[in-house]
Amino acid sequence: MSDSPNKFIRAFSMLLEAYDYAADTQSTLWDFAVPIRSLKECGLDWSDFRWLARKGFVRHAQEVTLLGDDGRDFRATGDLTFTRRTCFVLTESGVLAAAGACNKQRNADSVNVFSKNLVAKSRRPFAEDDGQAAGPSLTTPQPHIIQWDTNSRQLHMNGKLVKRFKWPAANQEALLNAFQEEHWPQRIDDPLPPQTDQDPKRRLADTIKCLNRKQINRLLQFHGDGTGEGVIWEVIEPA
Repeated sequence: MSDSPNKFIRAFSMLLEAYDYAADTQSTLWDFAVPIRSLKECGLDWSDFRWLARKGFVRHAQEVTLLGDDGRDFRATGDLTFTRRTCFVLTESGVLAAAGACNKQRNADSVNVFSKNLVAKSRRPFAEDDGQAAGPSLTTPQPHIIQWDTNSRQLHMNGKLVKRFKWPAANQEALLNAFQEEHWPQRIDDPLPPQTDQDPKRRLADTIKCLNRKQINRLLQFHGDGTGEGVIWEVIEPA
């Protein structure tokens, strides 16, 4: 990897720094997992992420941590599925590749020992996988099937119609588009584009209120995450 483009050197340096932080604090790798947006700022694109995954240099998962959670939590996605909340950690081979790209010395035996120690000391158990850096303890996916159809502008849960938009509702639809794009994680960041004449937290709160109104079958409830910068959803259980 000595002839890696500068973007890979920047990305590998960031991932390697996260790995070293985990080692120094005896934490799990996933406590310092690097968000996809940070790697995009290094210049990586979707093909680069696929290449890193296929080479076995990184592991990735979607972060589903909520405000007030102790530690970070993740949900598994497809091997080449990436969302705005995807985070990455280096595998053992990835550490060696990153060290080579960044001209930093790493001993293969010490890398292997550290990765195995992480498994033993993890606060959230890791799963073994062919000697590579282990994956996170992933939260169990929601059993409910939620589907937002942008063409018909209909929201369904488990086959039942929740809401239908007869007229365009840009902000509400933007929230639903973001949830659908990320396969309905429990929380998403505010996806609404900034407006100079509007307070973003107030606008998000108003959008959430509108989204909860006029449901045909009242099955879903949307809430702010307490920061004014994110949205969560929950199923309305029958009385």
